[in-house]
Amino acid sequence: MSGKARVREDGWQKVSHGACPFDSLKGEANMGKVKFRQKTRVLSGREARRYGEREREREQRRADAERFWQLSPEERARRLADSELAQRIQRNGITLEDVKRAEDKSYAQGMQVGIENTMKTCYAAICLALNELHGFGTKRCKEVLNSVDEKVVMALTSEELIQEVFDRMKLVIRFNAGPLEERIEETED
Repeated sequence: MSGKARVREDGWQKVSHGACPFDSLKGEANMGKVKFRQKTRVLSGREARRYGEREREREQRRADAERFWQLSPEERARRLADSELAQRIQRNGITLEDVKRAEDKSYAQGMQVGIENTMKTCYAAICLALNELHGFGTKRCKEVLNSVDEKVVMALTSEELIQEVFDRMKLVIRFNAGPLEERIEETED
């Protein structure tokens, strides 16, 4: 903003736009008008010291956390066992083994939810693709999904099914391909 700025007692700054013909925010003529805007607050010495101390403490906690996660899992477990937090938790009757079991259980539950949602999405996508490409209705889509379900349940690994698709139809399935690459390719071999 052009013009001179003066600070009023209430913390607002007076900005004069003597030579500026238009107010850039409102788009209206502004010859000789005065505009006010909030001034950036200046901290007192005591406030600045407290702010600096809090910033140093935050920075120290960040650095400590970064160093902690760079340690080996065994060293992290040892330090956690020795820490005050672990001692407080254990005073409440919770052991580190309880925490580890809860973590493992949560991980397993999360994986189960992820797998179920992925399977639902794949099954729905199969139905839609069969309907769009080949005009399959309810009955034929259900038959296909039952067959897919049977093959998924009976297969020991995904590699087994992928190999069977290659052996029967000469299709190569690659899920590690990039987003713009073909995941399924037809081969002549």
